[in-house]
Order: sequence, then structure tokens, then C-alpha cells
Amino acid sequence: MSKVKINIDKSLKECIYIQIYDSLKKQILSGEISVGTKLPSIRQVAMKLDVNQNTIIQSYNLLEEKGLIKKVSGKGCFVEEVCVFKVEEKEIPLIESFKYGQNPKVARINFSNGTPSSKYFPLNDYRKFMDEVFSEYKADIFQYQNIQGVDSLRELLSEEFEKEDIFVKKENIQITSGTQQALDIVIKLFSKEVKPTVALSDPTYPNALNIFKGWCNIRTLDIKSDGWDLDELEEILKKEKIDFVYECINFQNPTGVKWSLEKCKRLLKLAETYNFYIIEDDSFSEFYYSNQKPKSLKSLDKVGSERVIYVKTYSKILMPGIALAVMIIPERLVQRVLLIKYGLDTTTSGVNQKILEKFIVKNRLSEHLNELRKEFGEKQKLTLELLKDIQHLEVMHKPEGGFFIWIKLSDNIDGEKLYQKCNERGVALLPGAIFYRDKRDVCKIRLSFISPSLEEIKLGMEILKETLFLCNVENSKTCSN
Repeated sequence: MSKVKINIDKSLKECIYIQIYDSLKKQILSGEISVGTKLPSIRQVAMKLDVNQNTIIQSYNLLEEKGLIKKVSGKGCFVEEVCVFKVEEKEIPLIESFKYGQNPKVARINFSNGTPSSKYFPLNDYRKFMDEVFSEYKADIFQYQNIQGVDSLRELLSEEFEKEDIFVKKENIQITSGTQQALDIVIKLFSKEVKPTVALSDPTYPNALNIFKGWCNIRTLDIKSDGWDLDELEEILKKEKIDFVYECINFQNPTGVKWSLEKCKRLLKLAETYNFYIIEDDSFSEFYYSNQKPKSLKSLDKVGSERVIYVKTYSKILMPGIALAVMIIPERLVQRVLLIKYGLDTTTSGVNQKILEKFIVKNRLSEHLNELRKEFGEKQKLTLELLKDIQHLEVMHKPEGGFFIWIKLSDNIDGEKLYQKCNERGVALLPGAIFYRDKRDVCKIRLSFISPSLEEIKLGMEILKETLFLCNVENSKTCSN
């Protein structure tokens, strides 16, 4: 029988039942506690750890809720078979892209990373503003903050959003510890006895898929060059209940598509008619490489009868470690969101909130974005120019902004083989399969141009060109045989 060890630290602020849950979860997922193992009784654990039995009950209930254990009446709690989780082979490139994308010591040309590399982080400004925050607020900055976020930051954001035709009171702004927490809030907001149904693009942002999967019924729609076919969406709405839509309206991940104004307006009209909400993930609209920033869907939302839950991250603008995102919540949902946020964590970093405030007030956020747009715009232009001269591929949508180029390969090219061969030659990119709900085999790849230097882009495109040629030759020989 596997030996069960439970480690807790009562000096930590983290709830004891969560510590117990995390300790057991880690052992179960790693295989240290094997399938079928009976966990110690609630009474045994409570006595050994010198905690209340209700604490252990909470931990075991959470393990059962997550499908890690099964309670058998009169016998106890047993580790479930479903705990032996396997990562799908087609998801490995996504995991590797994150791992290598965050590791500057790995020698490769990185076309897979969805976040700017650390050389673009405004570290000196961050350090300066952090010193100012510590000097002004001293130890008080480490107190629990308002669960909605620091008042002064929300007031400032309200004024900033008004410049973009988004009219919102600070009371309708919720600060979260990143986009993923915002999406966790969304899931809990729409959870009910019957799984809620979400409609999203095919292809779409893989992390959103992973978050929604298991908690929601998922409906997918193909994305065109200017957004969804809304006649198709309306036909679905006539037959079944859609609780919410998730979409990145401007420079979608992975396609780079920007929705047309006409389709944005009609989507809002459908939301009102068929009573659903739209989660607008606005991760990329700041990264436009023309003269004009695109309008957000939220800026078209009717004040007083809002249908858009707006989410914007500062991780891509400043740095991932700042772990801040903002949600704009329709009035009727504010209290529920507040309660859900409180259940996820009691506060979001006050230090980082005040630092973000200084970035905005001192105009460094705007200046930093201008610098990024200039650099990334040059990289996008160069990448698109070089792609024109490469055979066996086609740029599906010429993006006007964002981080990504969505590429269709010739039918005789296997996207995953191309990924492997490029990887062997020190070029990282992502096969299209991971962006689809069913992980279908598709002759597509996503190419991100923000991390490599201009010289690396030139070299990487040459390697891609050579690799595609070799893949085509190999496939031709196989077919002739």
C-alpha cells in the first residue's frame, strides 16, 4: 500500500484545508499514492495534524469534487483511476513553448512564445516605482487590499477607459490576479446544476479551452477573416441555450483576426435578443501596427443593459510577473463576482496594483506601449515579407496587430512533423492542432514574431523554408512508393 504523507505549515496564511488538499493532490498526481489506495480516516488525520475534523472533511470533499478520490459509504475514501492524468501528445508543444519561452538560456529561435521576452520588461521603471510605493506606504502596502482592487487604481482605470469610449464606474471594476483567474471567475459565475454552455472560436486560445473543458459544454464556430458567421450562430441560438460567448475581438489568438464593426454590433444584438453574455478577452488591442487603435466590443455595449464582461491583462504589456488583469462587470453581476473573487483569494497584490497606477499616472505605460508597437510592428512586417517567398505555405489572415501569424501548410505537409523537424534544428513554433477543441490533425501552424530579433527572424524563416522543402520531398517519395 502506498504511504500517505500530509504536510502542513500552520504559520502560513493559506488555509489548512487547502494545504492538506494540495499535499494529497501532489502525491496522487505524481503516482506516490497509487490508484485504489485508501486514505487515512478523517479522525486519524485530524488527530495526527491536531486540527478540527471539519478541516479534513473540507479537504476530502474538495478532492472528491475534483475527481481525485471516491468516497465509499462505510469503507472510506479511495484514490480514483481518473487521477492518472495523461497529457495528450498533441498538447506537448504547448507545454514546451511555455517552458522554453520563459527560459532565456535555451538556445533556439522562438516563434512559439505568446508573451514578450524579458528583454522588453520595463525593469528599471518597475524598480523605481516599487521603491516609491514602499517609501509612501511602508508595511501597510502588504495589508489585505479591497477585494475589488485598490480604490485609487480603479478610479484611475475608470478615467482611462473613458478615453476609449468605455464608460464605467470604479464600482464595476474588478482587479484580478491575471486573466486565468478572471476566467475562473467567469466559470463560477455561470455554474449551475446543469453545465453552462460556452460558444467560442475554432481555433481558439488553448488555455481558455483547458479552463472551460470539464466545467462547460463547449460549442465552437469557425472564425472567418472578419469574425464568425453570425447567421450560423443565430441558428444555434434558436435551438439551444448559450450561456456565454468567449472571444478575443481584436487580433485573436491564434489567427490574428480582427472582427468587423458590423459583426461586433450584430453580436451584441444577438446577446440582447437571446439573453447571453460575451466575455471579451482584450489581450492584444494595444498591439496595433497601424495609426488607429481598434475599438473594443465593450465600447459598443449599451450602458444600463450591458452584455459584455470585459477582461484586459497587463501581463503582456508590462511583464507576466505583475499578475494583474482588470474585469469590467455589468451592474447586475457585480456582487456575485465579488463573492466569487473572495472565494478564490482574499486579495490581489497591493504592491503591483500601486506600481501599475504609477506606470499610468507617470505616462510610462503609454510610452512603453509605443516602444513595443514600434519594435513588434517592424518584426511583423519583416516576417510577412519573408513568408511571401516560402513555398508550401499560405498566410491565412494578414494581421494588422497582435503577436501571431496563422499559417496554412500545403495539404501534403504534416504540421506536427514540421514542428518536430524545426524543433530539432533549433526553431520553435506551434502546430495548429493544439488550438482546436478536438485536437484535429490540421495542416496549420501558429507563428509568433515578438520574441526573436530581426536577425533571428531572417535565420528562422530560412530554416523554415528549408525544412518545408525537405518535408515536401520526403512526402513525395512516400507517395511514389
